[in-house]
Amino acid sequence: MNTSNDKHILIVEDDPNYAFLEKEQISEELNFPVVLRSKAADIEPVDVDNALVVILDFNLPDTTGAELLKKIRQQSDVPVILLTGQNDVEIAVQVLKSGANDFLVKSPQTLVLLPQVIKRTLNEYELKQKEKEEKILKERQKAQLETLRQILTTLAHYINNSTTTIYGYAQLSKNNPANLKTINKLIEISIKETKRITFVLQELENLVNRFELQTTSYLDVPNAMFDIERKINEKMKKFLTQQTKQEQTGDKET
Repeated sequence: MNTSNDKHILIVEDDPNYAFLEKEQISEELNFPVVLRSKAADIEPVDVDNALVVILDFNLPDTTGAELLKKIRQQSDVPVILLTGQNDVEIAVQVLKSGANDFLVKSPQTLVLLPQVIKRTLNEYELKQKEKEEKILKERQKAQLETLRQILTTLAHYINNSTTTIYGYAQLSKNNPANLKTINKLIEISIKETKRITFVLQELENLVNRFELQTTSYLDVPNAMFDIERKINEKMKKFLTQQTKQEQTGDKET
């Protein structure tokens, strides 16, 4: 026995005879469960949440199809097929712009066409959903790449500063091999800057190990880049402060 908790076709139609014929046609050709509602007030949230398609009569006892469509769109993007009378075609075209997926003019032929229209509407909806998912995936991949680029840029900045300093003192030592003060300073700088490089590399590893590169956290690329650089900067300041204290302590002991 089907209930409103099943995935179903929702028909909102105040004419019980026409609603019955719609249900029979759908059940026979598509084998989908059908939930019938005769007016807007009878519709429950679960009716819309679990609907594959909504077949919506334009003229209802307690509202219009246009108004009900607005309420449905506040809750769901479920495909909606509007059924109209001959005199409502122009209005129906306007309602299409408000979020309906298709419309049919009521006639004996409409009942014959309805299952095929439902199939087409479902296929189009699934295709659009797939396109949306692919777009989101591409955006997330782009966010990942941009975030990684910023991390590597920050990493390169720190390493370049350290290697440039080491290289500078190495050149001085090479040009003045007898200057022990410069050579000792090179040794001191090399040790200090090597520790800084090691620290930055460890932070990069920590970011990856803690899954801080997850796209769900960094869909907003600019904020992601600044956030990651901020984290590294904060930790680098703490590291340098601690290193300076250790050096000062060592100098006093000496």
